[in-house]
Amino acid sequence: MKLRLNIALILTVPFVLVAIFAASYLVRWIAVLIVGTILLAFILEEAELPYIPRRGEQKRRREDFERLADIIKMAKKGSVAKQIVLDSLLEIYEIVEEDREKAKARVENLKITGSGNKFLEDLEKVLEIVEADVNESRGSL
Repeated sequence: MKLRLNIALILTVPFVLVAIFAASYLVRWIAVLIVGTILLAFILEEAELPYIPRRGEQKRRREDFERLADIIKMAKKGSVAKQIVLDSLLEIYEIVEEDREKAKARVENLKITGSGNKFLEDLEKVLEIVEADVNESRGSL
């Protein structure tokens, strides 16, 4: 940071002197504009601008969350929605294991049975197991 400040000062000092001691107002204003441009460039280069997601991205994330919540609600009663949840877990384990057969075996070991509130309790336990497995695989990398 200190080196960049020195470079900014070295680059701007001659133009500041011209802006102060020049006889013509046109030359003074041109020097001031050059100094301002140089300093603005250094400020913008150092500034970290936050990424503001577009409205479409926020809406898509919200739609994905709502879709997943609806699937979980439907999984309380139906077998198709349960299969969608199990497929999602399989995708997670395929990323972690890098071997489809091992991933299938791990998902088959995770039993999500029951319906209604029992299903949600089982799903919560399974997600805790998946979270522990993912954290364990991150630790081994």
